[in-house]
Amino acid sequence: MKICWRKPRNFGLKRKALVIFLLFVILPTIGVGVIVQYKYNKVLREQFISSTRRNLDNVTSQLGEQTKMVEDIADYFILSPDMRNFLRSYPPLGNEQKAVYKRNIEDFLTFQLMSKSYIRSIVISGFNGNSIEMGEPFSGDEGVWEREAVARKGGIYWTEGYPLKSSWNGQVRVLSMIRILNSFSEITKPLGMLTIRLDEASIAAQLEKGVLAADYGSVFMVGGAGDLILESVNRLPGGYVPGPSQMHALTTGTNKLAAYTVAGKRYLTMYNQIENSEWKVVVMISEAKMAEEFRGVKIVMLIILTAILVLALTALFGFHYTIIRPILRLKIETGRVAGGDFSARVPIDSQDEIAELNSKFNEMVMTIQQLIEHKYKLELRERESELRLMQNQMDPHFLYNTLDMIRWTARLEQAEQSSQLIEMLSRFFRASVNNGSYQTTLGKEMEFVQAYLYLQQYRLGDKLSYSLHLEPGIEDAVTLKATIQPLVENALKHAWNRSRPVNRIEVKAYTAGDEIRIEVTDNGKGMTADRARAVAAALKPGPSERIAGHGGALHNIHERLSIFFGQAFGLKIIYTSDEGTGIRITLPLQRTEREGGEDHEQ
Repeated sequence: MKICWRKPRNFGLKRKALVIFLLFVILPTIGVGVIVQYKYNKVLREQFISSTRRNLDNVTSQLGEQTKMVEDIADYFILSPDMRNFLRSYPPLGNEQKAVYKRNIEDFLTFQLMSKSYIRSIVISGFNGNSIEMGEPFSGDEGVWEREAVARKGGIYWTEGYPLKSSWNGQVRVLSMIRILNSFSEITKPLGMLTIRLDEASIAAQLEKGVLAADYGSVFMVGGAGDLILESVNRLPGGYVPGPSQMHALTTGTNKLAAYTVAGKRYLTMYNQIENSEWKVVVMISEAKMAEEFRGVKIVMLIILTAILVLALTALFGFHYTIIRPILRLKIETGRVAGGDFSARVPIDSQDEIAELNSKFNEMVMTIQQLIEHKYKLELRERESELRLMQNQMDPHFLYNTLDMIRWTARLEQAEQSSQLIEMLSRFFRASVNNGSYQTTLGKEMEFVQAYLYLQQYRLGDKLSYSLHLEPGIEDAVTLKATIQPLVENALKHAWNRSRPVNRIEVKAYTAGDEIRIEVTDNGKGMTADRARAVAAALKPGPSERIAGHGGALHNIHERLSIFFGQAFGLKIIYTSDEGTGIRITLPLQRTEREGGEDHEQ
């Protein structure tokens, strides 16, 4: 018997999504939730213990470094010549020598106090009567600790925490390192006593913050004999501290971990040894607090699982808003574009395939709009091509050779001024020839302008004064032909002020960062306010209405530069008034290996 499976053709997308949701979301989520809840308690406990151990290792390492730095200070003083001389009994020191040694020692102590905030004071008491006290002034009985240090005959002695009275902060608790400073040459001869007092509250806070969260338990520092050195601010019920028996049981264990009951509450206890020291840092963590933290995580997990189910249900309703609705919206906007409305845009609300499709649609519409808006630029290129054809109809070699022949004839006839004018005209025509390229160098373009102004000055005489300035090093910079000369020509044609005895034109080219700026200024009659606004609008990016006359020439130059170099470059009006006009051309700083223009035989 053959069983045939039929596809549920009558099932809609909603029913299909519901079946898939039940089989692949609800049932797997419930199963995974049960397994995770079963395993997560053990994992969380292990992670908590591992994290606490890492924190404990970091804190003990920091404390080890701090105590080692304090002991290094004591070792330094034994080897320091200034200290030995300051504490010597014979020969006696003069006042000046004593002041020098004391100042050197105080400079060193000042550096230590400023760089190590946990040190509250450093006291050096010499048996010759000399002494130095730096840092916070303290008073109190330290005789017990000093006798212990004397008994060690130069060995380092660390005290437990004890109270002292501070002249600045009142009653405080400190932890001190006391050492007898012996002579370096006579190792058994004591010269003085060094006392370095540490801030117990700072060390306790460092222990507590570095290992435990607030109210999770207590941290203790225990000496080698099981004596308590200091404890954290958060104390256990009844002021409980681990005694020698607990420390013995803890240290003899294999994993440095044990559990103790204090006032009916269980505490997980672990410790770590401070390097190069007999001190141990003991941490007692409340298991009730651990359970509370785990309970919060469990609740979060349940919330997450519930949220997954809710989100899955929401996905059924979201299918329409995330897939169907964007497709319909794209269809509407496509119809607008087909009707000629190129302002149509599809909003992009995500990063999926539909969003990518919407993005491509927007780019396509923008491209079409830009092609339409920049059609006039293609027309400009067509006009330039026509000019190129007209220019190529003239044989440049014939023109140059003819002008050179006339110039040399004028010289033979001793007509030097006519010869100079013909030479300038020859340069002018030579620079204006295209030779198949609209590129040229800034130096060639300035020569073109110079030739044009020379010819104009001969015609206008003393009424025209001009100056050209080209910054050295940018002669080979790339520019387009006929970009500066039309500005100069416009200044002569449209800005000429007949009421002035002398009309000045200045062309200046210089660098500004990675750009080249060419400024053409005159003292002519300037533009009217309406004319200036119209020209400024024509020079803005995007399509604009063409204007005739002076403004049309500026617009054409700006278009050519923007097309060739990019929208960031082109032409702008610096200023215009009754006192004159300033125009600036901005070009990128780049050089060319081949200059434009026509090379010919002279």
